[in-house]
Amino acid sequence: MTKNVIEFVDPVHGTKGYLAYRGAVRRLAAGGCRVRSGIDARTLSTLADRMAVKQRVLGLNVAGAKSGLDLDPSSPDKDAILRRFFAFLRDELATRYSMGPDMGTAWAELNRHAAAVGLSSIKYAIKTAQRLDADQFAHRMAVLEAPVDGLPVSARRAGHALAYAGIGAAKAARCTGPLTVALQGFGNLARGAACALYEYGARVVAIGDEHGTVATPAGLDVPAMLGRPAGTPVPALPSGGRPAELFTVPADLLILAGPANAMSPAQAARVAVPAVAVGANCGLTERVERNLERRGVVVIPDFIGGIGGSASMEALFGPRECPAPRQVLDALARLMRDLLADLTEESRREKVGTREAALRLASPGTADPDALPYGGCPYLRDFVPTAR
Repeated sequence: MTKNVIEFVDPVHGTKGYLAYRGAVRRLAAGGCRVRSGIDARTLSTLADRMAVKQRVLGLNVAGAKSGLDLDPSSPDKDAILRRFFAFLRDELATRYSMGPDMGTAWAELNRHAAAVGLSSIKYAIKTAQRLDADQFAHRMAVLEAPVDGLPVSARRAGHALAYAGIGAAKAARCTGPLTVALQGFGNLARGAACALYEYGARVVAIGDEHGTVATPAGLDVPAMLGRPAGTPVPALPSGGRPAELFTVPADLLILAGPANAMSPAQAARVAVPAVAVGANCGLTERVERNLERRGVVVIPDFIGGIGGSASMEALFGPRECPAPRQVLDALARLMRDLLADLTEESRREKVGTREAALRLASPGTADPDALPYGGCPYLRDFVPTAR
């Protein structure tokens, strides 16, 4: 395994930044860009490790990466510092590093900085590594920007996969009847999950963020909530619910799409669900995971629940023909169903927790520096996009 950290020091403000690579040497490495006070090389390396595991679970020829700036994302200097960070990373972005948004950054914001250094996308390295010409790459990237029921694929993909990870967890917990869901968070990840759950026919009975929780057994008005601007506090949204304590709301499934360490051991002792899916990086400590599993709760760890960004790149760039926007989401749903079926079967057969089962599925494979990054996922080998 290679462990490589590239360090940046902003020449104007002295702000430190880093790009961490982890995993065997491959043509491409993928992971988000985070802006947060206190970020350091060690934290980003740990997160890059998680990215590497996600790629291995999916059977992709992609290494892990993570970049970030030690900076308050509300700083008035953020834009200028990010611009210089991108200039510093330009060669990596052009040849090896496939960037995505993370805490403190947004898709459009990062792409604006990529354009400022002469790159058409923060995903430009995929063009190089996947050996695509400019038109082929542009065609597929346009799919990410295309809306599906009001939200672009880029905003839906991670939450869509998380929702189907949760659906698989609920099935493993033998939940029957219409699925009921409690959702922590209502940022981009959670909004994408809420959209997918609504389409699936699940009843979202509670949603909470740092401002409060609303709940109703009849199900919240998810379309109305999604119709309001992102960032609106949950209690101020037109939900049709009443104030509640999220972790005590009865439901089949709890989806964690909010901050790290989202649940304390005391909260885990009284959570009222048989299944939990974690989408946020480090959303649960391993201690809390074990506590939940001792209570019989099925827990899907963050590197599975949060695998949607990586999986969507396989769905988009793996097939010979370019898929339509809805086909990307449908392929993601199918991939997650099959992955969760393998994961829960491995857990049952080997009598181990889902985290251990997932790590067993994460085969290191053979690192081939000349092989294409995408197109080898066993869960999408027969995915052939139909004519649009």
